Amino acid sequence: MIYSRLLYTEHEQPHNNDGEGAYTIFSTQQLFGADCVPLGDMSVQKFAVLWEGQTDTRVIDLIEQSIMLTILSPVRLLNASKGTLVVVHDSKLVGENYKLFCLVWEKIAAGVMYDEWTVLFVKDTGAGLGLKGGRIFRQFAREILDNNELGIVEFTPDMFLFKDDWAPENIFGPPPGEEPEADPERIQHALGLFDEDLDSWRESATGSKPIP
Repeated sequence: MIYSRLLYTEHEQPHNNDGEGAYTIFSTQQLFGADCVPLGDMSVQKFAVLWEGQTDTRVIDLIEQSIMLTILSPVRLLNASKGTLVVVHDSKLVGENYKLFCLVWEKIAAGVMYDEWTVLFVKDTGAGLGLKGGRIFRQFAREILDNNELGIVEFTPDMFLFKDDWAPENIFGPPPGEEPEADPERIQHALGLFDEDLDSWRESATGSKPIP
C-alpha cells in the first residue's frame, strides 16, 4: 500500500489471528544521523509503525511533518494508542538534541487532526521490556525491533531495487562453459518424444508395428 509521497513501504505485516500486531516498515531518504547531526553521505532510514486496529493515517501525517522539520532521524518505531503517541528513538540521541527532538514531536502530536495526542518517549534499548506504553506496544514492540533491520545506513548502488534484473547473466546468458544444467524431467520427456517419432517412422517404412 502507498501511504505517502515521502515514504517507501518496505514491508507490511498483517494482524495475527487475534486481530493484533500489524505493522509497516517504511524507508525514506535521510541526511541526518540518529543523533540529529548532519551526515556526510546520502543515507536511507528504516523505521516501523505498529498499528492498533485499523490503520490510523494521521500517524503518516505526523511523520511527513517530522521529515519536513528534519526531526525523524532518531525514530525507530511509532505507535498511536488511545490519545498517546509512543516514539521509540535511538539511544544515541542525548543532550540538547534530545530535548529539541522531544519538544518538536510534542508540538507535532498536539496538533494531530481532530485530537490532541500526548507523547511517550522510549529508548530503543528498553522498548517493550517495562510498563511503558499500552498493551499492544508492550506485546509487539520488542519483537519488531529485534527482527527487523531498522535505523540509518548509507545508500549504496547495491540498494538499486532492480539490480538483479540487470545482472549480466540475466541479460547475456551464462558465460561460455557454464551452461545451466538441463532439467532431468525435460530430458526424459524429449527422449520419449524421440522414441515415438522413431516408432512412427519404422511403421511407415516397413509396415510393421513396434514390439511393445
